[in-house]
Amino acid sequence: MNTCNISPSDLYLDPTNPRIGFEEFSLSDQKKILRWLWRNNSVDELVDSILANCYWEHEELFATKEAGKFVVVEGNRRLAAVKIISDAHLREDLGINLEEGPSKQVLDSIQKLPVIFASRKELWSFVGFKHVNGPQVWDSIGKAEYVYNVRTNFNVSLAEIASGIGDRHETVTRLYRGYVVLRQAQDQLAFDKTQSHHFRFPFSHLWTALGYSSIQRYLGVDSRTLENENPIPEHRLPQLGHLMNWLYGNRDRNIEAKVRRQNPDLRHLAQSLENQKGINLLESGSPLSSALNASLGDKYLFRNALTEADKYARDAMQFVSTGFEGETDLIATMESLHRQAVSLKFLMNRDNS
Repeated sequence: MNTCNISPSDLYLDPTNPRIGFEEFSLSDQKKILRWLWRNNSVDELVDSILANCYWEHEELFATKEAGKFVVVEGNRRLAAVKIISDAHLREDLGINLEEGPSKQVLDSIQKLPVIFASRKELWSFVGFKHVNGPQVWDSIGKAEYVYNVRTNFNVSLAEIASGIGDRHETVTRLYRGYVVLRQAQDQLAFDKTQSHHFRFPFSHLWTALGYSSIQRYLGVDSRTLENENPIPEHRLPQLGHLMNWLYGNRDRNIEAKVRRQNPDLRHLAQSLENQKGINLLESGSPLSSALNASLGDKYLFRNALTEADKYARDAMQFVSTGFEGETDLIATMESLHRQAVSLKFLMNRDNS
């Protein structure tokens, strides 16, 4: 690795930056990349910081030379901020207004930027530690794409990636599995994450779901095959389509997501897929609650309902002396509860005789 000072006009934003996620840019799309970063990655915070304090000379960018250009691999937000500050015409094109223009001192501090040059292969563990398992994390899709690119482009095993970035919780493996399944859904089922019913696409729903054994069985995969490029067998692609709809819905097709919150909805989805009754109800469009009940079975539901009734009755006993003041509606409720308890006991004794 070597370090030198480079004019920001000679530095290029990285079109494969994991922050960009599934957006497709080329090296020539510099203005489009800059606009995307400005709108989605809080570049304005860095602009304000540089305007107030100048560019800190010890904040090196990491770059590599590709297609004859100096492409910044690490530090794209900082480079974007510098380009915005230094170019009034660019700000006008992008519709960016600064409350106060940069001072001469600020402009002097960004004439040349400190850049460390290295290959992407040399940089992957440093960048991965910082953004996948470190202090400046990307969103989960950005992390997953980075893991995928390192494994694919540099032939590094998932175990080596995890070791290189200090991951002790199988985060690398889970992210990779989710990413290859998402790619397969996009490529082979035309899944469009922008049609998700969620305000922000919750990628974690997918890679967490793939950890449940019932969901793995439903898709015809296991922990080993989930590390393949296209892990879902062709004959199970319809099941993958169902799963993506259950996790995310589809606004264009008016399909509501069954997993609104990861806890407890995702756990309930996995439980519903434990037997064929639950699967059939889910695939027919029934509510998640109906599929869950069918999967759990009447014996479980009866025991659970009776246990819950006993618990709530005990709770009521604790508060009757201080919480009851003779309200007639509560007396009517108690009488109804008493009748149901007598009838239930009769039925249980009859069925047990």
